[in-house]
Amino acid sequence: AGLLAMGGTQGLVGWWMVKSGLGDDRRGDKREIRVRPVRLATHLTMAVATYGALLWTGLDILGLPHKQTMIDQASKLSKEALKQATRLRTGSLHLTALTGLTIVSGALVAGNDAGRAYNTFPKMNDEWIPSEIDEMTPWYKNLYENTATVQFNHRVLGMSTAAGVLGLVAVGLSPARASLITPQARMGLYAVGGAALGQVTLGVATLVNYVPLSLAAAHQIGSIVVFSSGMFLAHSLRYARPALTRLSRDATAKVVKTGVPKGPSAPTPTPTA
Repeated sequence: AGLLAMGGTQGLVGWWMVKSGLGDDRRGDKREIRVRPVRLATHLTMAVATYGALLWTGLDILGLPHKQTMIDQASKLSKEALKQATRLRTGSLHLTALTGLTIVSGALVAGNDAGRAYNTFPKMNDEWIPSEIDEMTPWYKNLYENTATVQFNHRVLGMSTAAGVLGLVAVGLSPARASLITPQARMGLYAVGGAALGQVTLGVATLVNYVPLSLAAAHQIGSIVVFSSGMFLAHSLRYARPALTRLSRDATAKVVKTGVPKGPSAPTPTPTA
């Protein structure tokens, strides 16, 4: 029901977005219809949220394991392994959320056609922080209508996401820690690390080449690949979520307290007459 509601809401938001592009007052210098950047970003936010919910549900169905199986798995892990998995899960969730925010900021870049300005890297026309970043009033309009601001924000978010992902991968796959997580989690770390590197490369190439359609499309697809890889990693570490680890500790404590039966008791001898 939740997924159905999200799909229906996406349709409504889509119409709300398209409506902002109707009328001659929304045509730019190139006589192209332009929707309002905030509505485009809202539409993309709903799309990413719906996709994320569908992906997580699909991984639940296909990947399993069931709750009791995960509790059993967690109870077999050492305290250090559970701590490592919990940290990685927390980091992967935060970075997946940051990836989603970066994707939404990309919609503001597209909505303002900001990719066709400041086509240099790492500086923006010989400036680390463009002087036009706060030229609009009121100040908050800079966040979604100022070409310099929306591109600067997207650059910062993109590089922060990549740095965070690579840091998480370095920690998770370090020789001392790689053996403490499951093969599925290691696969997720490799996937998200490779996707993040590829996405940064695509982003820079798209910018300095003045946003050719092929590279722009590849960059958009790459953002979803990074987001999906982050979701896969977080899902592969479900056994380390706080609720399950508490249940695992309770189950272990119960076994220790009650004791494990050592075997069947000896039969009681039958009295003779």
